[in-house]
Amino acid sequence: MKKLLNETIIYGIGAIMPRVIVVLLNYLFIKNIDNSAFAIFTNLYALISFVNIVLSFGFETAYFRFSSDQENEEKVFSTSFWFLTGLSSVFLILVLLFNQPIAEVLGYSHTPEFIRWFAWIAFFDNLLVIPLAWFRFNNRPVKYTAVRVIQAVFQSAFAIALFLWIPQDISLQLGLKEKVAYPFYSNLAASFLGVLLVIPVILKVKFQFSKDLFFQMTRYSWPVMIAGLAFMVNENFDKFIQRFIINDGDAGAYGGCYKMAVLMTLFVTAYRMGIEPFFFKQMQNENAKLTYAKVTEYFSFFASIVALGIIANISWLKLLLVPNSSYWIALNIIPVIVIANLFFGIYYNLSTWYKVTDRTRVGTYISWTGAVVTIILNLVLLRHYGFMISAWVTLAAYFIMMVLSYFLGQKYYPIPYRMKKISFFVALLIAFTYIIAVFFDYNIWIGNLLFLLYAGILIYSEKNLLLSKIRK
Repeated sequence: MKKLLNETIIYGIGAIMPRVIVVLLNYLFIKNIDNSAFAIFTNLYALISFVNIVLSFGFETAYFRFSSDQENEEKVFSTSFWFLTGLSSVFLILVLLFNQPIAEVLGYSHTPEFIRWFAWIAFFDNLLVIPLAWFRFNNRPVKYTAVRVIQAVFQSAFAIALFLWIPQDISLQLGLKEKVAYPFYSNLAASFLGVLLVIPVILKVKFQFSKDLFFQMTRYSWPVMIAGLAFMVNENFDKFIQRFIINDGDAGAYGGCYKMAVLMTLFVTAYRMGIEPFFFKQMQNENAKLTYAKVTEYFSFFASIVALGIIANISWLKLLLVPNSSYWIALNIIPVIVIANLFFGIYYNLSTWYKVTDRTRVGTYISWTGAVVTIILNLVLLRHYGFMISAWVTLAAYFIMMVLSYFLGQKYYPIPYRMKKISFFVALLIAFTYIIAVFFDYNIWIGNLLFLLYAGILIYSEKNLLLSKIRK
């Protein structure tokens, strides 16, 4: 468990630091890009998230699953890399050939270069999938983190240079007609740099492709990919569809404030980086179920504290991350999205049962149940109730997925979770959030007083566990 914690912290740096840097850049973006143009930024990044899920085809998880047999690891590595490289190459060629028609369909007929850049970003990002998974599987968290942090620092420096230092004439020569293009172009450069940084790992790839292994992996991975698409629907469908249903100003404000809630997503992402390989390595142990239960409890308690910490400090975080007050019309989505991401994190822990028992299809059904809720309710209600409904729909979708995964897991792979205690602290978090938002309008003093009270109650209730860990 100690090794898991150490690796999760290092992976956390690799997962969180790049995103923290990008979130901090949000200040620069929002200050220089108006609401309507920011809707373009949000819409395109939502779109590429779906593309990346399809191109990775669930092979990151499949790589971990099939590499658990050490004798197969080398063959799994090479087969996975060549498949994703081929799939990404086909995608890139098709987008470049049909760039203008695609741009017209998506509403970017005057800026088809955006579509080209995003095709290249997707291509480079998917070349990175298996090399980065190799770092994680082979317990190289420092190297994984180095690649991610170098990418993020480079992307940030390039974006800042474009906004503040590089003359506009040079930007125009690069094809950057408007400021909303600067983040895209810096992202493209950073994605290419990422591939250069993992060349030592790519050189380990052998010219071998096991057809039998490939079919086994695709049978395992395609439900993971479909489930990943469902996750992206839950995470990004609202930001993609809003540009076509509500005005661009409201959609841009929603996207800008959503980035504050990403602070919770960063925590969940960091946790996922360390936990997924750990789950598969534990699956053969006789105490695996007890380990899964403890890890889920630790996550739920600590993540609840993180969630309330974010909500309690919205009043000053908005000044740092969303400096343009015209975006603050969407400020109330933040508590809802933060708690929604907590539900997703708990769901991710509860989903262990179908991954280690090779019932990934069940995970697909659960994920798409949430996705269908997201799609239908946004299409039906968004025009009438505005962007706030998108946040509530996200919360509802993740809650439904969490509950379904728990009950199905207890039927097929019972794990002794302390669900009464987890439920109590989630309910207390919701109650304190309601008090902070509704009665005290995010007052920093009241918010942090309730945060300290919440953390104190949780720590006191788990004092025996904490003391036992300290003594060790």
